[in-house]
Amino acid sequence: MTIQLRGQGMTDGRLKYHADGKICVDELGTEILLSEVSSSFDENTKGKISFDHHKAMFGLLVMLRTIAGFYQYASFETFTKLKLHFIHTHNRAIRHWSMSTPSPGLYVMDKEQKVDIIKDFNKKQNNAVSFVNFNITLGVCIFIFCLLCI
Repeated sequence: MTIQLRGQGMTDGRLKYHADGKICVDELGTEILLSEVSSSFDENTKGKISFDHHKAMFGLLVMLRTIAGFYQYASFETFTKLKLHFIHTHNRAIRHWSMSTPSPGLYVMDKEQKVDIIKDFNKKQNNAVSFVNFNITLGVCIFIFCLLCI
């Protein structure tokens, strides 16, 4: 986001996107994953959830634009394979979203996966396998992104 604001001449420091978490790639100089936590465990504040979801959506659009500028001579076909990721935590679940652009001017946001947060690890009925699968799948998505861009 800072790169795009600097390109517009807005350098006063007040206009920034503050994500709760992010993963950056040094070679790109930009983020490839954003994270927002909208509420504490087992709370549901719909206004904050909606605000954080839309805030991340605009953050992903800026990230796509930054990467497109960095690879300005790449074909659009290559760019269609690119997916940026967003982790949204609220209530009792973690949701993994991605954004891609399958055709010029069209941006698609998909919910890739969802995992319920395990409340009590000590109980045997809780199955941590889905939580582990969620994290492995997310790691693979980030790895594929890095292979495409670097």
